[in-house]
Amino acid sequence: MAGIDYKKAPVEVREQFSMTTSMVERALEESRQIPGVTGCVIISTCNRTEYWISGEDEVFDSLDVAALLCLEKGLPVSEYGTYFTVQEGKAAVHYLMELSCGLRSQIFGDDQIITQVKRAVDMAREQGALDSVLEILFRTAITGAKKVKSKVLLANVDRSVAGAMGELLEREGIPISGKRCLVIGNGEIGRLAAATLVRLGGKVSMTLRQYKAKEAVIPAGCHVIDYQDRYEALPEMDLVVSATVSPHYTLTKGRAEEYLGREEKVLIDLAIPRDIEPELGNMPGIRLFDMDSFDTIKSEGDQRQILVADEILKKYELEYEQWYAFREYVPVVKKIAKMAGEDTAARLKKELKQYSLEGKEREELRQAIERSAAKVVAKLCYGLREDMAPEGFRLCLEGLLRSAEELE
Repeated sequence: MAGIDYKKAPVEVREQFSMTTSMVERALEESRQIPGVTGCVIISTCNRTEYWISGEDEVFDSLDVAALLCLEKGLPVSEYGTYFTVQEGKAAVHYLMELSCGLRSQIFGDDQIITQVKRAVDMAREQGALDSVLEILFRTAITGAKKVKSKVLLANVDRSVAGAMGELLEREGIPISGKRCLVIGNGEIGRLAAATLVRLGGKVSMTLRQYKAKEAVIPAGCHVIDYQDRYEALPEMDLVVSATVSPHYTLTKGRAEEYLGREEKVLIDLAIPRDIEPELGNMPGIRLFDMDSFDTIKSEGDQRQILVADEILKKYELEYEQWYAFREYVPVVKKIAKMAGEDTAARLKKELKQYSLEGKEREELRQAIERSAAKVVAKLCYGLREDMAPEGFRLCLEGLLRSAEELE
């Protein structure tokens, strides 16, 4: 894995590596053309963009995954290389386990990260870029994350970006009760932000594009204004939140200053790339917060929770490592089982002739016997793995394979 996230890169760098859905789809398709690469998953969220690559060992001797990401974005790796984090092998497995349950998120225990990881896997699968190594890894990580969420990170604690926004407002001494608020964006984060502001007592309006009116979900207590009228609404607002996936600014300094007086207004940008032009923060009376503003928010007891979560995740890491070590033997087990099934069916051929069965019925019974015998032998082989050291298991399979070949 090579990725860029909030720990090393400020928002102005992260937004340059942000990828839209179409960009991710194209990059996944291109990954399939790289010799030796068998799988690719791309995670692109507000706080990180990561390439997960699996393939033949030799490919990583020459493939620079960070450079691959820079190439996709048309940026020089020589200039941005220091912002990247690279993980491989068991370290990468451990990293993904922690990432999937929010232990690596800017908002500690982020509730949305599991969904984001799922989406990344689904997209890779849809593009035909997912191999078994990454499929099983991500599936195991998601299962482990759900377990951690149920055991460690309490469900009644709001660990979303919108929840962190509410905490930020409180710490900055910005009251919301009775204030007029505008939320630009009707996506998941926008709706959560609007609901949070309503809960805090704000008088909330949300923008909506006309062509999305029929399919939109509007949080209870929110009024709706047309997205095209967002600038005209600014003079009436005390607080504006923008949370879209637009690659362009939803508020620019050039247009906004026509509508902004000198009254104090709070602007909160929850998007990557940023929705609100940064220069707006330099205007008199404007307080601008972006995703990096959440660096000041830390959950109490983080280290204790990480230790408990890691203890839970060890089981899932071991489970994956065992699968990974065993995967090369799966074809061998299948071959042994197939040979055993065929031999069993052949040995019963004479007995089957004693029964008054039609030719088709006899063949169906023979195939059923062959399949059943193969399943039993495969189950016995897989059972050996649980009680044997890897080297002993390998020697055992090799011996069984030789014995099965002698039956032919």
